[in-house]
Parts: sequence; C-alpha cells; structure tokens
Amino acid sequence: MSLVSRYLDPAVIERLNQLQLSARSVVEGNTTGLHRSPVKGASIEFRQHRFYVPGDEPRRLDWRVLARTNKPFIKEYDEETNLRCVLMLDSSGSMAYGDRAGSKFDYAARMAASLAYLMLGQTESVGLAAHSNKLDTFIAPHGGHAQLTRIIDALERISPRQESTLHRAMHEVADRVSRRALMVILSDFFAPAARVREGLARLRHDRHEVIAMQILHRNEVDFPFRSWSRFKGLEGERAQLCETALVRKTYLENFRRHRRELEESCRLLGVEFASFVTDDPLIDSMTSFLRRRRTVG
Repeated sequence: MSLVSRYLDPAVIERLNQLQLSARSVVEGNTTGLHRSPVKGASIEFRQHRFYVPGDEPRRLDWRVLARTNKPFIKEYDEETNLRCVLMLDSSGSMAYGDRAGSKFDYAARMAASLAYLMLGQTESVGLAAHSNKLDTFIAPHGGHAQLTRIIDALERISPRQESTLHRAMHEVADRVSRRALMVILSDFFAPAARVREGLARLRHDRHEVIAMQILHRNEVDFPFRSWSRFKGLEGERAQLCETALVRKTYLENFRRHRRELEESCRLLGVEFASFVTDDPLIDSMTSFLRRRRTVG
C-alpha cells in the first residue's frame, strides 16, 4: 500500500471530487478558488514581515533583514489563494485509543488528509498543526500539489503520545497565523471544558472561523463494559481496576455533561461543532458532514 493510499482511499477521493469545503465568513486574498475576495489590487502584494517559524519555506526569508539584524524574518504577501486553512490535529495520548480497525488518531489523520486533498483541489491554501503537550509539527498554509505530499509525510511521522494541552496549542497556532483563516480542529476534546473554551475564544478573537470536529471511539460514547476491567491511562494516569457496573452511570453522566459544555461553548463563540465515531466509515462521515454544511450554509 502506498503512503498516499494509506491516508486517501480511492473511493474517498472519488467521493470528495463531488464535494467541497468552504468558509462561511473568512475570505482574504484574491479570487482563484471558491471564494470571492473583498480585497482589491494586485494579485500578489507585500503585506508585512514576521518571524521565521519551522515549516516556512527558506526561499521566503528576507536575506537583507537577516544580514542586517542576524534574525530570520519572512516576507508575507497577500496571496492569490482565497482561503487559508489550518488543520489542527490532536496527537496526544488519548487519541491512541482504538481497536483492530485503528485508533482515533488514525481516523483523524485520514480525515485531515481528506480535507487537505479537498481544499487543495479547490486551489485553497492548507497547513497542518499537530499537537500533544506542545505544538509538535507546524506546516505553514500553502497551495499546490506538493503541499499534500508534505502533509501526508508529516502525518506518517506523527504518533499519539503525551498529555493534551489543546488550549495551549490553539494559542500557539493563533500566534503563528496572523491572517484570518479557517481553523479545523480534529480532536477528542478530552480536556477541561473551560480550557477548551479559552483556546476557542482566542481563535475567535483573532477573527478565525473555527470548526471543532470531535473524534470518538464507540466505547467512549456507550461504555459497553460489563465485567471487572483494568483501565490504563494513555496520558500518564495510573491504571485502575474497576467494577464497570458501578462506574458506568457516573462515567456516562460525566461524559454527557462534558459534551454539553463543549457544545454550549461552541454555540456561544460561533464555532461549528461536529462529532464522529470511528466505527462509521470515513467516506460516509465526510460525505454527511460536507453535505450538511452545504445545506445549512
């Protein structure tokens, strides 16, 4: 199996070619894809300098500034691309939970690759930010077929580990992406709801459009365990032996409360929320999500 087909199944590609993902409120740049820009003027125009971060292309360095200050700065332009999108992929330990069919991370990574393929095919600009207890991988948004290869290569090198600091990752990405963008967060969102709300608020304060895509395993939704079970923490927690009949009610109450708090935070902040379960075929999940957005939009 090739590296690309591991993340992009031919059947998914065929279906994606009939669909689209568009932003509802974020449009900057000139019209080359699906979005009409309010920005007038030349197709590529210098905008500002910003500090170099890993993932930026060296050819965009301002060598004169580097020679004068000994500090690397990037020249930013108002690009031809209409929309900048950053796929924020949770690579913390809890995303490793799964079964023989794969983990939550595997599902989220294939979803990220599918969204990247879809948007790059629309001539949009896409980047990747993978995070656990810190921002581990950052690929700045760019267009073109080579960007899909960069993203898939990065996905192949990432493995879920460490504890989650999702709110910190949202702040770090906001610091790196100065222009308005579409932020797509793929995560189980297993973090304190107040912290998640804090990170989402930062992205919305910076005028980014945000889609929160929650990826869950069926066991986390239904808690089907019926006998004594040993639960192993995936983010450093102690293993615990539990009588599942006694803890099931409390777990489901806490799970549903957290989900309600997350949904309410998204509603108040103007963040789009969608939930996916890994035993649903990816092709069906993607199709349903994209068609629903088109109908609502």
